[in-house]
Amino acid sequence: MKALKALIFILFFCNGLSTSTARECQTNAETIVLTSYPIKPKDRTGSTSEEGLPIKRSIQRPIADAYLYNNVVNVSFNGDIAVVNVTITNESTGETVYSETHSSPAALNIDLNGESTGNYLIEIETEDTLLTGSFSL
Repeated sequence: MKALKALIFILFFCNGLSTSTARECQTNAETIVLTSYPIKPKDRTGSTSEEGLPIKRSIQRPIADAYLYNNVVNVSFNGDIAVVNVTITNESTGETVYSETHSSPAALNIDLNGESTGNYLIEIETEDTLLTGSFSL
């Protein structure tokens, strides 16, 4: 019984230690604010459906979050996305430094250590949404 209590204590201690370490890593990361633009036009019929019933609306969670930590852009996706195009452009030169298409990504880590300092634009494009954000190296 004492061994079981000790094991449970160790598990809780390790869980708390890993949580505080993860929180510390997140606080040192710079959040890249992403702005969402719909690619497909929205329904312009009004606030009722074709049957005359009210359309249910909900707060939409962004499809992705992006962070910059040690010149690595971390993009985490908040749902199932079939295909996503990610492009990073140096805003001062107009040079595309990263451009790839990914199938069903959960998270991406884009290493920009070889790039020069400056302002960059990230574009994350899905079938129906374009997210854009700016960050500095």
